[in-house]
Amino acid sequence: MAKKLTLYQILRKSGMFSSKEELVDALRGGKVAIDGRVTKNQQFQCNPNTRSVTVSGKEVTFVTKKYFILNKPFNTSCQFGDQFKYCRDLIDKEKIGGKVWNSLFCVGRLDVPTTGLLIITNDGEFSRKILSPDMKVWKKYKVLVKEKITDEQIESLQRGVTIEMKQGGTYQCLPAKVTRIRDHELYLSISEGKFRQVRKMLEAVGNKVAALQRVAIGNLKLGSLQEGEWIEVNCEEISTPISSN
Repeated sequence: MAKKLTLYQILRKSGMFSSKEELVDALRGGKVAIDGRVTKNQQFQCNPNTRSVTVSGKEVTFVTKKYFILNKPFNTSCQFGDQFKYCRDLIDKEKIGGKVWNSLFCVGRLDVPTTGLLIITNDGEFSRKILSPDMKVWKKYKVLVKEKITDEQIESLQRGVTIEMKQGGTYQCLPAKVTRIRDHELYLSISEGKFRQVRKMLEAVGNKVAALQRVAIGNLKLGSLQEGEWIEVNCEEISTPISSN
């Protein structure tokens, strides 16, 4: 663990809060103290191994790092607080324990209609490693398209297409790996993770996504896990296939 963490990071890792809002309310309400002194600044940095952090007088301790694989169902969200069911909530709270459950978050985001392989953890360092552009972790998707996929479209995707960005401007995608399954279905792998990137890439070549499922992250595969099902894995099981990609 890093020598110093922000107070927000310390509290988030504690598993004592089920949401960011609850955590912030505790800070604003003067319930959090460092070495007995109330602290409301969530960006305050300290070493939790040498300083005493308490919430309402209760000592903060860290939960064990946990890793779960979920087959994300259709119309669920990787972001807490919107109108759709939060993916973390599909993990059985009673089975894994409330403190662990509270500390979990999604590694990256699949948009609401997209299904498939999603990693849920409380290990921030692991998450940053997977999401880092420098790691170039390949994500493989099974894509159903509305129009028959052409050779020209596949070649364009393999060369790298230009997509429109949410905040304006354009982005030049790196070359993708593409395998045709049948006329309206293909496997597409990318080593990036821009907002709705796969959908925008298909639009850039004159097609549209009808259904999208992530089937692999590196060599970590979805396998036979059904939509809504999840399993717990250990750090070695989940890290080695990804880092060896």
